[in-house]
Amino acid sequence: MKKIRIIEAVNQLGLGGTEYAVQLFSKFLNKDRFEVTVIGLLNGGERVRLIEDLGIKVILLNGDLVKLGQLLQETDVFHWHGNGSLEPELFKVIKANKPKIVIQTNVFGQFDNSPFYDVIDYDLYISKMILVRRMKLDMKLQDNYASKRKVLPYPVDIDHINSLVPTEDEVNQFKKANNLQDKFIAGRIGRSDDHKFDLITLDGFAEFAQKNEAARFLLLGSTPKISAHAALLGISDKIITLGTTSDLRQLLVYYKAMDVFLAASSIGESFGMVLAEAMTCGTPVVTISTEKRDNAQIEVIDNNQTGFVVKRDRKKIAAALTRLYEDPQIRVRLSKASKQKISTDYKAGKIAKSLENLIFKHLKLPYQENEKSLVVDFSKELVNDYIKRCIDLYGRPEFLKKILWLFKKKI
Repeated sequence: MKKIRIIEAVNQLGLGGTEYAVQLFSKFLNKDRFEVTVIGLLNGGERVRLIEDLGIKVILLNGDLVKLGQLLQETDVFHWHGNGSLEPELFKVIKANKPKIVIQTNVFGQFDNSPFYDVIDYDLYISKMILVRRMKLDMKLQDNYASKRKVLPYPVDIDHINSLVPTEDEVNQFKKANNLQDKFIAGRIGRSDDHKFDLITLDGFAEFAQKNEAARFLLLGSTPKISAHAALLGISDKIITLGTTSDLRQLLVYYKAMDVFLAASSIGESFGMVLAEAMTCGTPVVTISTEKRDNAQIEVIDNNQTGFVVKRDRKKIAAALTRLYEDPQIRVRLSKASKQKISTDYKAGKIAKSLENLIFKHLKLPYQENEKSLVVDFSKELVNDYIKRCIDLYGRPEFLKKILWLFKKKI
């Protein structure tokens, strides 16, 4: 059977999350059925070598749209990874040389209400939250494009992560080197960005640490503003600040050293790869709900099942940390459930297989659907699930949850 030629394309190939998704799709697509090429539309980056080491062809166009048009004429599927905005010059070329299928992985849920949107056959959102928000914004449009808007999350390379998980001795050596033996360690891993780090993280930790001398905070991605806030709270001596790194094995040492991963972003998450990595390691996660911003973290974390989702409130955060500190069995339960959730909903092989089957179905080719597809259509159930997750916060009384559900369901 002739292989399906697919291009996985992105603006550049650095170490960001979008580029990582391109790498994982190109890695896990079935090479018996697909001939994969990766394109960096504008330039390359550190990820070029990582993809080439997988035996996959990488082409850097340096903005050459004429060359892109030639490549499109020789392909079957164009899979674009972007923020949802459709750059006119780029999509003129795609429209003029349209292959059999054009797929967009829509990272931030933007919508370009132009004729170029008709070029896209499937607009895949990386979280249910982003799709629900997009559909709400577009509810008054004559066509809300529900038939081609779907959810397909980012893939998580569980097997690769598990192959790099450090030994208990390695984790203990790290703790000893940083005077963390017999400490209860909360932590955060992320880039050095004040917009990504909500200072409520430190407020909640400080509230918890007042009553728990063993409390420590492992911080990757600090900034002068974050350090100054820690000093203001009087907790600088409880914070271990480490430099950011792209070395996954070193990051896994940090994840495994933590008793709880405390994820509070002021702008929320459009997916939350660091949460998924922490859960793959079995580290319980506490996160906040950010209804007015990106909020995908509350679908990655199932409150009281795979972690705790709390209101943006220092006392609520402290209460969640206290419960995890006082009850090791809860940490064990959440750890086990977290690993299962990532394996069931985000495993890279399953995500890639779901994309393959979407392509096969569109091309009317035979395929085997041995397990449930992870491509999710928009539905009222999707909306209701998101509403319930926004309501179901740790520490919120059950009677209040019921009242809020009745109120929000009518809106």
